[in-house]
Amino acid sequence: MKNEDKLTFVISLGGSFLFSNFDGLAQLKKIVNSRRDKFVIIVGGGKLARDYINFGKSIGISDTTELHNIGIKSTQLNAYVISKYLNGNFFEGNPKNIKLDNGVRVLVSGGYKPGWTTDVGSAYAAISIGAKVLFNISKERGVYDSDPKMNQRAKFIKKLNFRRLYELTNTERYPGMDYIFDPKAAKICEKNDIKVVVTKDVDDIINYPKISGSIIE
Repeated sequence: MKNEDKLTFVISLGGSFLFSNFDGLAQLKKIVNSRRDKFVIIVGGGKLARDYINFGKSIGISDTTELHNIGIKSTQLNAYVISKYLNGNFFEGNPKNIKLDNGVRVLVSGGYKPGWTTDVGSAYAAISIGAKVLFNISKERGVYDSDPKMNQRAKFIKKLNFRRLYELTNTERYPGMDYIFDPKAAKICEKNDIKVVVTKDVDDIINYPKISGSIIE
């Protein structure tokens, strides 16, 4: 992607990435500040959300909706901090209503409603602004055929279709769950012909389609 081309990037920024890759965050800021493009960044909750959800459970909060709300508030706090870090605008509403107008170039948001992960929010944001590629930035290189944290022989998958992703993510959903990429979000992307790049390399955003991560299409 050439710098002279004005583009709009949608990024699902994993909470796990936030607290484990400060060099990556610095590189993201460099990319955002050095280009004329527009950026919509939906930020996950990561460890902060999981810690608060577990804390809520420990003091007797058992309602699933309320546990989701705790996670959502955590993502919004993360998003607010990142919006300040990137000198962007903080957005707290429905990602289906995201518009980049009135001179807004960088918009950062978190979760929105129970049952929607920030991957789902990112998918709806991509539809709203007409983006055809969604970048999912996480702490993993990309998609593997099994959990690389549990299996040292897990194989990296460079390119896969959505059906293969569903096979790898066929598990029960729960508040604070850590996905490769949320299958609910993937179904939204598949239906709307949006490709998904899963990577930990922030430079894949501007190097696409020559990426070091995985692409789901």
